[in-house]
Amino acid sequence: MEKTNVMQNLRLNLVLLGRTGAGKSSSGNTILGREAFISEKSSNSVNQDFAGEVGDVCRLPITVYDTPGFSVTESEEELRKYEEVLKKCESGLCAFLMVLQCDRFTEEDQETVEKIEKLLGEKRMQNTWILFTGEDQLKDENKSINHLIKETDALKILNQKYEGRFHSFNNKEKEPRNQVDSLISKVFLRNLENLQKKTQQRIPINIQDIPVDSRLSRRIVLLGKSGVGKSAAGNTILGQKEFKSVRSASSVTSECSVKHATVSDRSVSVVDTPGFFDTSIKPEEIEMEIARSVYESSPGPHAFLIVLRVIDRFTKQEQQIPQMIEMMFGQEVLKYSIILFTNGDQLEDETIEELINNNNKLKDLVGHCGGRYHVLNNRDQKNRDQVNDLLQKIDTMIEQNGGGHYSNQMFEDALRFRREEEERRKQQMEKEIQEEIERVRKETEEKIRAEFEEEGQRKEEIEKVMQAEEERIRAEAQLSPVPRLLPCSTILTEIWKSVNTLELEIAGEGLSTHTQETRNTEGRRHAGDR
Repeated sequence: MEKTNVMQNLRLNLVLLGRTGAGKSSSGNTILGREAFISEKSSNSVNQDFAGEVGDVCRLPITVYDTPGFSVTESEEELRKYEEVLKKCESGLCAFLMVLQCDRFTEEDQETVEKIEKLLGEKRMQNTWILFTGEDQLKDENKSINHLIKETDALKILNQKYEGRFHSFNNKEKEPRNQVDSLISKVFLRNLENLQKKTQQRIPINIQDIPVDSRLSRRIVLLGKSGVGKSAAGNTILGQKEFKSVRSASSVTSECSVKHATVSDRSVSVVDTPGFFDTSIKPEEIEMEIARSVYESSPGPHAFLIVLRVIDRFTKQEQQIPQMIEMMFGQEVLKYSIILFTNGDQLEDETIEELINNNNKLKDLVGHCGGRYHVLNNRDQKNRDQVNDLLQKIDTMIEQNGGGHYSNQMFEDALRFRREEEERRKQQMEKEIQEEIERVRKETEEKIRAEFEEEGQRKEEIEKVMQAEEERIRAEAQLSPVPRLLPCSTILTEIWKSVNTLELEIAGEGLSTHTQETRNTEGRRHAGDR
């Protein structure tokens, strides 16, 4: 019964809300990847009633509810139907998608937003996302949805109100599915923390809350890279082949799965997960599947087994795994973790202690997990002593943790902390970008100003020299015994010579022979013309 309730709560319900013609039905079709709803470009509402369609998206069961477009006035009967759909949606994970066209935000749109907010109420608004349609039009104008929000005051206010919970769709582009996968990933991760509040049973956190007949049960989650033997380890622990396991560097497990068995008179559940760094699965899908392991082992796992192979080098990738696990589940997770080494039969003459002590990075990892580690030989599944020893180490760890297990609440706290940390980093990045833009702007302004000032000074010096030279020539002409007027070309030639001399002094280097000859020729040509 507990398992059924958890899987039911993992169904993601999406309700599309908006005015007529905003693109609700088209968005529903984009999410489901098929023509589930009638969609036409029209100012009249295509969907006059409430419709729900189911499908699997990102390997999650999803129900999409299309609703009639909001009009000038909604009757009491219509509002009652809306409320029924909203309550039905809240039976599991849910999100309300407020659909707006990205090419405009009119007074009618503002009124529709206010009606939707009044219908949802403050509590439901925490699970509301803005879904912009018509992203293809923005691309045609070389704009992005972020740019549109920044330049539209009303949308900027709306975005702040919903704490950046927005997404955009190009409903004309059904493939690839990146835009859908991204939306589902964001919505799912945000909604996971509300699962505990939506389940009708009380989820225990401490051992005192667990019924006596359940205290012998153990819930285990396997984590690690692809090909390290997670699935094989799960089969060894359960004593039977439950997970598909082959010798391969690529991941056999693409989604989270749980299997159960009775081991040494106790109920044991093992959750197998996709491998970290699996290039055949999108990173956000891997993260979502691994996060699901907590709820597959509801009310929470007793142990996370971080799986490594004794024959592998402890590279930078392996060093990143504990950081990734902490990022997903919070710092408390390592208190509930044990390093599980597979391929124990290949240790040869070296002991596991020697292997750990000879690698400082590996030694640090084991230290972060409270010094807990274990070795399995997956080729010898009949050796139940190795499994019983592992269960004993898990029992000891549970006692060290005060008799409890990693809880859903801890996971929710980790998710909340992670969102806050991401927001802080985002703000810090935006601040640094703004400071860099300001620095470059100031440097550019100073450079241009200096160039203008230098050019002005140069022109002023040239004008002074020309004026002085002209006055000298005129003075010499006046002192001559036979007063005569010098040709203008001669005056210009003399001035050019002085200007050339000044430029040489300013530049600090001589003019090229070609430039000098050109100017001299120009002077002679003017003299000849006279």
